[in-house]
Amino acid sequence: MAKKKLNQISFLFVFATLLVVIGHSDITMDFRELWIFKWVYTFHMPLFFLVSGFLFAYTNPREKMLELNKNRFLLKKVKRLLLPYVFIGSVIFVIKALFIKSDQMQHPLTFEWDSYLNMLFFHPVGFMWFLPTLFVIFVIFVSMYYLKWNKYLQMGGVVLCFLLGAIVPDIPFFKISSAVYFSGYFALGIVYCTYKEQVDNFLKRFRWFILPVSFLLSAMLIDIALIAALIGILFSLSLSLTVESRCGKRVVTLSNYTYTVFLLSYFPQMFIRGPVAHAIPDVNQYVLSAISFVTGFCIPVLIGALVVRLKKRNKFIDSCALLIGL
Repeated sequence: MAKKKLNQISFLFVFATLLVVIGHSDITMDFRELWIFKWVYTFHMPLFFLVSGFLFAYTNPREKMLELNKNRFLLKKVKRLLLPYVFIGSVIFVIKALFIKSDQMQHPLTFEWDSYLNMLFFHPVGFMWFLPTLFVIFVIFVSMYYLKWNKYLQMGGVVLCFLLGAIVPDIPFFKISSAVYFSGYFALGIVYCTYKEQVDNFLKRFRWFILPVSFLLSAMLIDIALIAALIGILFSLSLSLTVESRCGKRVVTLSNYTYTVFLLSYFPQMFIRGPVAHAIPDVNQYVLSAISFVTGFCIPVLIGALVVRLKKRNKFIDSCALLIGL
């Protein structure tokens, strides 16, 4: 495959990011009883890890991996994943430790070093767990990817990852247990990249059967997490192949800001959930959830677009852009 921006993958990033923002649009616990919330949480993070695995294989073909400087590769991932993790996590820590009551937090924070280090290394704030988890997965896979794997060993590796994810004990340090749990989806993304043409041909050939059936099965909210996630991923892949020809430059451009949305959406959504919801308690919570969704997606995109424009003129802004995923 030529190394170009794939419309399908751009759509998947935008689609998965929209699901994340929907999932974080709750105002009260009632939102979590809605079908849309439960549906999103059956597969949206497995989808992120699958796409990450696909891009890992797509941008690092085996012949390139043989010459890859692993330390340099991981240093890039430190800059890409861990610097924003520390920066955004620190900002959230200050806000929560100083302004939010401890009984309103799953893991109470105090403005002390012990609490701060516990947050960074053991209990990341909310959505931030994804970043150390993905970094640990990169550490694991970059060490093995150069090996010669035939298709049987590849599929065996995927199955092994899923088995390990089911039995590994809880290791909270830097989300190691989460990395093991989601490594199966990352590995599946590598396999998808390897056999993309064959898989896509099959999905396209039977799309008008696979697309509605996979959605209906996914909508049933199957209790078995792995099966629910795989069906949701199948639906997402089928949907992306169906619409990829209609994904123009706007979708590709929008996909460039999905990481920024992931990092920054917390702030407008937290503002709606907290001060705004408490200031106007009579407003229907689902109206506020809709506002939370729109602002959680649009404000980070606007900030990202502004920073991209300004960083061309200012070296300091260019350096800081990395901290918000640009």
